[in-house]
Order: sequence, then C-alpha cells, then structure tokens
Amino acid sequence: MNPKSLGYTTCTYVGLNLERGSMYKEVVEKLNQIPEVVECHFTTGHYTMLVKLYAKDNEQLMDLLNAQIQIIPGVVSTETLISLEQSIKREIPIATGL
Repeated sequence: MNPKSLGYTTCTYVGLNLERGSMYKEVVEKLNQIPEVVECHFTTGHYTMLVKLYAKDNEQLMDLLNAQIQIIPGVVSTETLISLEQSIKREIPIATGL
C-alpha cells in the first residue's frame, strides 16, 4: 500500500540513542505500539537504532517525536531526517543458474 494514498505525506527516518544498548528490546516493544513506525533497526555507528515512520503532516510528526518516542524510557536523544524523495526502491535480485 502506498502511504501517500492513505494521507501519510511525510516519510521520516529517526536516529535514536539509548541510555544503554541493553535497553533495545524494551524500546522496540514501545515503538511497536506506535502504528506510524514501519521499520526499526538496531544499528552500529552514530545511532543505537534507526526508525522509519510515516506522518500525515509536520504537526503529527512533532507529536510522534515529542509525545510518543522521546518519552520512551531509555531514549536519550533523537535526530530526525525527513525523506524528500525516494529515488530507488527495489528487491534484492534472485540469482539464477545456481
């Protein structure tokens, strides 16, 4: 389903830093309760986690960040990256002749 056809016009990636990496599972349980969160990855690098979410507009995005994500116990900081356009989307090709 195309999120835009449902009114979700803002695609956002949110980098989360946790108080401790061991809090990952508890934070994922809370994020899973937010319907707008469509992906969550435990990552290496600058963020502990990377979350993809859709919002209907910037006002809803602000609510998702301030009233739902940043209040999760263990989340100490977030950084929001708004996707302006998805230029490539494809599946991994299936190798033939193996």
